[in-house]
Amino acid sequence: MSLQETLSKHNDSEESLISQFETTLTIRPTANDDDEVKDITIDQSTVLHNNTFNYTRDQSIVDIDELEEEELISEQIPKFKTRRRYSLLPAHATKITTKNPGGLDGYYSHIGPKFEHILKPSPLIDQSLSNDSDKTLVILSPYSTEHAFGRKWVTKSYLSTIFERPQRLLASCIGVASALTMFPFHYKLINSTRRGSIFASHVRKIHGKNWPRKLFELCIESHDKLLNDTLEVPEDWNSGDIYVNPRTLNAIEGVIGTIETAVDSLYGGTNAEDVEDNHNLAFVVIRPPGHHSHACLPSGFCLLNNVQIGIEYAFERYGVTHCVILDIDLHHGDGSQDICWERAGFQGDYGQDEDDEIDPKSNPRDDYGKRFATFPKVGYFSLHDIKSYPTELGYATKENIKNASTCIMDHDLNIWNVHLQEWSKEEEFYKHYQTKYVALLNRANQFLNTAKKQYEQQYQDYLNNLAKYNKFLLKPHLYQGQSLEKPVAPPPFKPLITISAGFDASEYENPQMQRHGINVPTSFYATFTHDVVKLAKIHTDGRVISFLEGGYSDGALTTGIFSHLIGLNNDEEFLWNPTWGTDQVMKELTKGCKKNWAPYKKPQSDITIWANEVIKLGRAMMPNAILPSNYVYQYQEEELKAPVNKMVKELIAHNVNLGEISNSPLKKDPEDERKVMRHTRSYYKKMANAQKQQSIETDSAKHNLPKY
Repeated sequence: MSLQETLSKHNDSEESLISQFETTLTIRPTANDDDEVKDITIDQSTVLHNNTFNYTRDQSIVDIDELEEEELISEQIPKFKTRRRYSLLPAHATKITTKNPGGLDGYYSHIGPKFEHILKPSPLIDQSLSNDSDKTLVILSPYSTEHAFGRKWVTKSYLSTIFERPQRLLASCIGVASALTMFPFHYKLINSTRRGSIFASHVRKIHGKNWPRKLFELCIESHDKLLNDTLEVPEDWNSGDIYVNPRTLNAIEGVIGTIETAVDSLYGGTNAEDVEDNHNLAFVVIRPPGHHSHACLPSGFCLLNNVQIGIEYAFERYGVTHCVILDIDLHHGDGSQDICWERAGFQGDYGQDEDDEIDPKSNPRDDYGKRFATFPKVGYFSLHDIKSYPTELGYATKENIKNASTCIMDHDLNIWNVHLQEWSKEEEFYKHYQTKYVALLNRANQFLNTAKKQYEQQYQDYLNNLAKYNKFLLKPHLYQGQSLEKPVAPPPFKPLITISAGFDASEYENPQMQRHGINVPTSFYATFTHDVVKLAKIHTDGRVISFLEGGYSDGALTTGIFSHLIGLNNDEEFLWNPTWGTDQVMKELTKGCKKNWAPYKKPQSDITIWANEVIKLGRAMMPNAILPSNYVYQYQEEELKAPVNKMVKELIAHNVNLGEISNSPLKKDPEDERKVMRHTRSYYKKMANAQKQQSIETDSAKHNLPKY
């Protein structure tokens, strides 16, 4: 029995989708020496060798004078008679008036149906290059660099343990630039300057009333604390992961605004004009990450849960009813999963109390602590390392381990957790992918299929009840005094797929972050994302939003985002080239993450030539992320001083009292106050002479004082 038949037999929910979502990775075989075609570059281009091209020139020589004579004879110049201009009038003139300025549109009716086929454009014309909706939208958040570590009193060794840093955005931009240089027509890059509110309704519905206020206060109070060399967060928090500074507020508002921009780009925004610029696919480059943040507790570098806020905004603004979260970070997204328990009506581990909830009386809990599950319905499906945070042995609790292993598809809960396995070769890894990891896509597909069936049944029940209600209105006497209420239609089924795109599971992640040797090859991000896009085309009209989560080394971010974006496109073919994920490519890209990077003056190989241009483009995307490795936020008071030129400095050095130096170029003449003169050398000379004369008069007056 084949692998597919075995899995289909034991699938207790519905038919397995392994055949549909199996990896599309193809590794190109190495060409032999005898082969004619050899791939000598890192891109998809090939060069043909051992081919000769013979060109023959026409050896005939034509006399120039003879050629000119023939041209003069054959040339015919039409001669128009000015008195016969009426011959240029069209046979079917259309009258154009101010009321009908587009009268020429009706002129096409005279050509007849015969020419409709003749005038049909060639099918080889490619219109996709000018269609932005087919492009993947990449959104940068420049405010994200404002969130930086601000404890200037710590040692260099302690500072090196702070992995979540602003420099992550530079590595991310280089990863984005790598994909752009390979397929420039597949992507559109924008810089989001929109700033959302930390107190917006879609933020408070996720995090309650109190945590946004507390976070705001912590950021404001951190100003004086950091200046006084004191800890800016509560002592019982993990201060190695959680830190803030006053400008963290800028970063948070920028993150919220960027999330709103991404959701708007999928559904057209508020203006009809924006519909033409819709994008089905979007990747949001933001920090700090969010999938560890619970409703009322920050954790693991995360202050707010970005993906859950984006889902709530999509529900409020565009009526998205069901959403899938596919989490591929190395660590379990305990915060995102905990919020899903709250969405199902249960009390979260670190969820909202009645004091936190916006309107707890509108949906009270039953005797068992559950309330009615409201929209949007969210399914959480995670692939992670069970040995890593928050389930790392030594401090992991039993509850954390159970949460990271939960698999349930009922009771308004759709949660499925899969653990990463060890591997030595990529062939072994992709066996795990085809047999274990594809379960995430299968369960997401099951969740959306079930939700759609439930909606169709609810809508059918609504139609039946509406028919009964209409009958009651026509013949109320048949109901013997009973009254029927008009039924309410269920909200239309509108699904969305999101990705919590963490890249700390990459084979190039820092060993200090990836402490248990569990990782994935770089090609995984392209393979998995490509399969997610196929799933989206089945359920969501191709709509996917990907949110940057983890990834803390330059190598993991540059190569991981490069691979992820290659998979996140509308092309049906699998475009990832295995040579792009090699160690040599990674090393060349990470060179550009250093503050003092200098390009090669004479790059020799194809990789260095390509990397030079990629790094230039990536560094130009976000210059404020080009920071030294030991960068620490420090507030410095800006001193506003009037510019002082060289001549004035010389006069001051000779103890000449010039009074207060004004920015105005106009001054009163020291010798005649009725005159106004410019702020020039002659003015200061007059000032010096006046002071000198005043000093002489003062001295002479002292010597001529009367004696008593």
